[in-house]
Amino acid sequence: MKIVCIGDLLLPPEMMEKGIEGFVRYDEKKFFYFGPKSHEEMRVYIKNMETTGSRCVPVPDKIMREIRDADVIQTHQCPIPSQVFEEAECLKLLLTNRGGIENIDLEAATKAGIPVIANPAHNANAVAEMTIGLMIAETRNIGRCHASMQAHHRWLETFPNFGRIHEMKGRTVGIIGFGTIGRTVARLLAAFQVKLLVYDPYVKEAEVLEAGGEAVSLEELLKRSDIVSMHARVSETSRSMMGREQFRMMKETAVFINTARSPLVDMDALYEALKERWITGAAIDNYEVEPVPVDSPLFELDNLTFSCHKSGDTVEAFADSPAMVLGQAERYFAGEMPRFLMNPEVLKGSR
Repeated sequence: MKIVCIGDLLLPPEMMEKGIEGFVRYDEKKFFYFGPKSHEEMRVYIKNMETTGSRCVPVPDKIMREIRDADVIQTHQCPIPSQVFEEAECLKLLLTNRGGIENIDLEAATKAGIPVIANPAHNANAVAEMTIGLMIAETRNIGRCHASMQAHHRWLETFPNFGRIHEMKGRTVGIIGFGTIGRTVARLLAAFQVKLLVYDPYVKEAEVLEAGGEAVSLEELLKRSDIVSMHARVSETSRSMMGREQFRMMKETAVFINTARSPLVDMDALYEALKERWITGAAIDNYEVEPVPVDSPLFELDNLTFSCHKSGDTVEAFADSPAMVLGQAERYFAGEMPRFLMNPEVLKGSR
């Protein structure tokens, strides 16, 4: 069986080659490097790809030549447009090391009967750890102390949240979106003995209860939570789901955390909520424009902790992923239901 593995700057072909060790199914293996060579160029490419989809750039000819007789394709950031499914006559399975599938023409894959397996779990632990780190950094003023000492050699005694500096223990944390990352955050938070509220209309109440949480409406979560953490996926219904109305519902003592995607949040509304002290503070890892422009009004705020879109950026988040998706491929070939199958309707008619 032939597999074509397409790596990139973030998940190099060498990681894919390491990850495939022990998977004896593949007697022909091809590895390619795709895309930008610098992090700045990769950031621009990903933004464009997530906006324009699988036709953002052409698939390089040398990769297309090898894809035409491949049984399995493993990709990360490389686009997989309809052309691939039209020309890859032997293709049985497509694997992506991304959680999102913006770079894949899923409709064309489904029409061709090709199962697509994604891996939203690849960076779940990394993002969950960062989320809790930002909760503590914002509520305990870690970033402010560092910035003051480093830039100004000044010892701080007072902070924007003075009188509201609480321990995590006993706080009420609201999680919006209870997918892989949201559940991992919940699991890690158990050590802090918090009360957990969850809003996710697509998750059964029993699953939330099993994770130690209480399933509530978005409005109730916002009104009761001391910390609100975003983990929803971007869709037409979730875009700008946190706006002025929602921030107004939050406690004045509450903190907002976003390690999900920036389109989930109306950033003008967040700026207003922080500037006018509707809420006590926030910590965010992603922005409408990256890097953040130097004249952004966000830099005027003294109650915002910044991160540079690095919540999922760990060695393990990328290095462990190829073996994870290849493991799910083994489940598929054994006739079992793989995890994170994006188009399960193809199973009856897959090649």
